[in-house]
Amino acid sequence: MKTEQIFQEGLKTLLKQKPLDEINVIMLCDFVKSNRQTFYYHFRDISDVVDSTFLKTKVGYGKKFLDYEPVLKEMISYISENYQYVSAINKSYASDKLYSFFFSYFYLKVGNLLKNHGYSGQEIVRYISVLSAQELIFWISNKRSEKNASLIKRLNTIWRYLVTQYQSDIKRVY
Repeated sequence: MKTEQIFQEGLKTLLKQKPLDEINVIMLCDFVKSNRQTFYYHFRDISDVVDSTFLKTKVGYGKKFLDYEPVLKEMISYISENYQYVSAINKSYASDKLYSFFFSYFYLKVGNLLKNHGYSGQEIVRYISVLSAQELIFWISNKRSEKNASLIKRLNTIWRYLVTQYQSDIKRVY
């Protein structure tokens, strides 16, 4: 395992025990049995570990024509597998990084989904990315009280509505 991964996994484990606001570099270094010089060689601060975790995370996406559901399912699966981590980040000073991770994920996947089928439409890509990121943050904040299937169905319905309603914004690329 790479040094960066050791710190990332160590932070995930520590977040199961205490909030991000209470974790410092010394505590993380002691936990992973490394020294601060090694930490600072790879990261600026604890927030940088959070950033690198989200930057390195790869979540799959759908391949069917404008099929948004697999995109949602992959992210919800990621959240479920890493719930303690994303919940702890959401409750911390680094919550904006979680939002940015969700937004970037949807922006990339929805953009690719359209592009892979010969379409473009930046406004709808941006809109659905913001909406999906906000909905997931809300869902996590409410301790996932809404069932996964219900959340997927609701967001997929919104996606279909937007694709239908804003067909003129989704242009065929020749």
